[in-house]
Order: sequence, then structure tokens, then C-alpha cells
Amino acid sequence: MRVRTVLFVILLTLGADQGAAAERTWQLSHLSGQSLRQFFDFSVARLAELPGFACRFDQQMQFADGGGQHFSGRLALLKPDRFRWEYVQPYAQLYVSDGRVIWHYEPDLMQAEQMNSLDAVDPSVMRLLSGHVKPSSIKLLQSRYDADAGIQYFKVHFAGSPEVWLGFSEHGALVAITRDDLLGNHNRMMLSACSFVAPDANLFSFAPPDGVDVLDMRR
Repeated sequence: MRVRTVLFVILLTLGADQGAAAERTWQLSHLSGQSLRQFFDFSVARLAELPGFACRFDQQMQFADGGGQHFSGRLALLKPDRFRWEYVQPYAQLYVSDGRVIWHYEPDLMQAEQMNSLDAVDPSVMRLLSGHVKPSSIKLLQSRYDADAGIQYFKVHFAGSPEVWLGFSEHGALVAITRDDLLGNHNRMMLSACSFVAPDANLFSFAPPDGVDVLDMRR
């Protein structure tokens, strides 16, 4: 049975090529108290200020029943409300929005759905990717440092979302997102090879190929 992929929760901004702010390097192993809070505020502010990006992702899902599945692909964002989330492995699947209509396209099924919401998948993803969650509304609950990976993790919460762990690099760039869903599934995404040049708007348009069944799922 095919598993519908689960989109993740937060503005994605990794890499260190974002101008002067990206040149700042934090000694993660020495962060504590006030410096840890400063690093968190710095990193979350970068998320909110990012106008657009494109990067690769690797997503690992561990299901509550003991199974698991790996996904990989590419994603791009252009504020406001435009995104392209393209799964390459284990099968092709595309979510794309021009800011008005969301398309879900599965080429091997020759089927495309028109939607005006991704609530059935993960509503918190879209609010955060679109910049609708203010940094001041993100509550810091807990922190831990992964010395082997060189990643500082923060457990956070904001209205309408389950708790989630965000992992940041020494440059304050988001490189990992981890969370458990209501069914007990564990979902982890790692980000890499990002470009922070705002993508062309044409990337977020979609027209179903000839022969594809189109289902209008809009309310």
C-alpha cells in the first residue's frame, strides 16, 4: 500500500551563504543560558527573513508498527504562499502551489488533485513555510546538543502544531527537523545543498499533462 508522504513543519533554511549574517559562527558546544537563547532567537529570525530558497531533502519515517520508509527529493519556496515539494524516491510525487491553487500530482498513477488546503497532510507545514507564524510565537521548550553531528536541537511549540525538534548548524541554519505525529510515527528530515536565491515564479506553476485524470478536491 502506498503511503501518502507527510510534509514537514517549518521554514527550511540551511547552508551558510546568506550574506553577512551567515558568516557568524557559533561555538555550539559552549552554548548555555543566555548565549543559547541568543542563538535560538538568531536562528529563528533567519527563518522568518528568508524570502525564498531551493534545496534537497532526505526524509526518514519510522512507523509505530515497526516499519519504515525513506523519501528524498527537492523543495523550493517563494513567499508568499508559493512552494514546490517534489519527491523523487521511492516514487515520483509532487505538491506545488502558485499561491492560489495547490496541485498534488502522481505521474505513475496519471492523476492530479486540485486542493485549496493541505490540512489532510499537515496544516502546520503550510503556515510556517508561508511565513504566517511569527518568531515571537514560537515557544522554546527544551534543548540538546548532538556533538557527533555538530547540531544544536531545540524542542519548540507554536499554536496549531505538535511539538517539534529543530536542528541548527553552527551558522544558525536549519539542517534537521524531527517530530512524532499523533499516530506515533517518527518523522525526521535532513536538508542539504540549498540555494538562497529566490526561485523564479514559473517554477510554481503546473499544468496537468495530457491524459492525466484531474480531481477537484477544493472546498
